[in-house]
Amino acid sequence: MRLAFGRSTWSRALTIVFATQVLFWSAYAVMFLSLRPPSGLEADQLTSTRSTPAPGDGLMGAFVSGLTRAAVLRVAGWQPTVVYPGRVSLLLRSQGTDSATGWSLACLKDPCGKTNPVYAGSFARMEAAARLERFQRHDIVWINITVAAVVGVALLLLLPISRFSRLQAITGIFLLIVATETWISGFGAARLTQSWFPVLRYAAQFLVFAWLALMMNAFAGWRAREAMATAACFLAALATFIAAFLSHVDIASFVRLFQGAALALLFGYAILAALRLFRTTPGLTLRDMALLLVALAFIGFDLFLLLPRQHGLALRSVLLSPPLLVFIFLFELALRGRRLNQEVEAARNDLQRQVLEQDVDLVHSSNLLRRQDRLLAVHEERQRLLRDMHDGAGGLLTHLLLDLRQNRLTPAQIELGLQSAVDDLRNIASAIDADDEPIDEALAAFKERIAARLSRSTIAFTYDCALPAPAPSIDVRRLLSLYRLLQEGVTNVVRHAEASAIDLKVESKGDGVIAITLSDNGKGFDPGRAGSSPGEGRGLANMRRRAEQIGGTLQIDSTPQGGTGLVLTLTVWADRKRLGTVEK
Repeated sequence: MRLAFGRSTWSRALTIVFATQVLFWSAYAVMFLSLRPPSGLEADQLTSTRSTPAPGDGLMGAFVSGLTRAAVLRVAGWQPTVVYPGRVSLLLRSQGTDSATGWSLACLKDPCGKTNPVYAGSFARMEAAARLERFQRHDIVWINITVAAVVGVALLLLLPISRFSRLQAITGIFLLIVATETWISGFGAARLTQSWFPVLRYAAQFLVFAWLALMMNAFAGWRAREAMATAACFLAALATFIAAFLSHVDIASFVRLFQGAALALLFGYAILAALRLFRTTPGLTLRDMALLLVALAFIGFDLFLLLPRQHGLALRSVLLSPPLLVFIFLFELALRGRRLNQEVEAARNDLQRQVLEQDVDLVHSSNLLRRQDRLLAVHEERQRLLRDMHDGAGGLLTHLLLDLRQNRLTPAQIELGLQSAVDDLRNIASAIDADDEPIDEALAAFKERIAARLSRSTIAFTYDCALPAPAPSIDVRRLLSLYRLLQEGVTNVVRHAEASAIDLKVESKGDGVIAITLSDNGKGFDPGRAGSSPGEGRGLANMRRRAEQIGGTLQIDSTPQGGTGLVLTLTVWADRKRLGTVEK
């Protein structure tokens, strides 16, 4: 593996490692100084040369360090007393004559610690020493067990949230193994079978080493071969311990060699894992490597420096594992929270930028759409006007021009054709002007326009509207077709009916249906025979076609000498009525 480390990278790595070591060893020094045994405790220790406690005022007590079971302490000149692990026992002077000399410690259940330091002296000083040992050997051990077990179980229970992360699963199991090994080391001697206790204790220790290697493997990117090699090393060490135990070989004589080799292998593997991981996540690798070196330093300090030279009370550095674990989790959570907050802030800023850009694009697109809609509306309106003029006045003028070229029209017919063209242009203008106006007002405007023309022909025109207020309105296209239908009906009356009066009547039939009636008092005709007269059948067909265009029906009532009535039935406000009901 080829990695390029600059001088700044090495300086940063060494700074992080050194600062972490100083931080945790300073915490150990503070705890050690605050938990020191009472001053002068060495003067109270019973030895072969000093077999009785120094005389003093007040109560006297005895305390035995390192006990795992209850024992009986006998001191010459004092009554026998039962001593317990981490407890001070009251010493009372013997009432009779005791010829015995020296002191002895007898365990109630063998085997029991027989070389434990025995202290006898002031009860207050002995109680302080016992309280210190109880904290170191019992209370803080349970703190270790509780913290490791709770965090381990929490990690395992939260596996579904992390999508069953291998690293999280291995870390959770590792913490449960640490809790088990701590219980065995702290309380196993008093609660387990003494014959198998050393094997169980060392097996638990090496299982911690092996699982720690698996955790580093998962952290740096899982490799199955390395995991299998770790398992093989652990099984080999376990088989060696069991073989030595069955062969009655003193395990303690070579266990430190195994522990040293295991720590060296762990340290080397940690370096390789860190180098493999450094390329992708240098900051995380440096932090975790610094914390791992602290843990290895704690283990090495306890195994090779503290325990071989331990005399009396001593504070094991590994007891700092609970605050170490808490610090690791809190520190990592704080860093990840800060990084997550930065990512969220960057994502929020990017999202705001994208939203602003989209808003600008939407405004621009909306303006373009509105402009296109306006242009399209103008274009459609122009096309509609052109079609209306072409179909109406344009068609009339074209036919009139052709007839003039062939000299087939009289002056009166020419005047009538021109008048029809002008009337159609006025209908177009009126329909456009009356858009969205009530239909009664639109028909009233038609009445005013047509009445002036009919007055010149001595034909009276009346208009009667019985629609309820407010009257409905229709769109421009339908209104123009209605104008043309009525215009053609009036023109037919002028041409053929010889009438003196025309009536236009509008009334409501209910449910949005209106009836528009155009009637005259002319000579009338037979609708069944109208098709036989040249031009008449085509005019009636045009009016029926216009009625269908506006969604209505046209009924023609006429009899010879009985006048003519055109009844247009039209639905104008059914949709509007339903819309009003919904709005209410």
